[in-house]
Amino acid sequence: MALNQYRELADQIGGEVGKQLIALVEELEEARKIIRGKKYPPLLGSKEVAEQLDVDPKNMHHVRKTKLFPDPDVMVGTRPFWFKPSIDQYQEQMEEWRSKDKPE
Repeated sequence: MALNQYRELADQIGGEVGKQLIALVEELEEARKIIRGKKYPPLLGSKEVAEQLDVDPKNMHHVRKTKLFPDPDVMVGTRPFWFKPSIDQYQEQMEEWRSKDKPE
């Protein structure tokens, strides 16, 4: 079934389930564009990564040394850049790790 058919099916179903199906179809369309090289995910510099992680940009060199922090996806000269999904995944891993350490 083509993605357009899934979109039509989601419209027919409607409600919350339909909305979730449409969101999934849109995510798949974005992934296909990335795979085909038509679109890249947002690229973040150290300052944007610090903002997303809610840390002081001056402390990014410490954050980068942590065990799970991803290597830069792109280097421009000596400046590191990460694709947003890499940082999103890192945040998810850290939240998961922190939640395991909390006593219930």
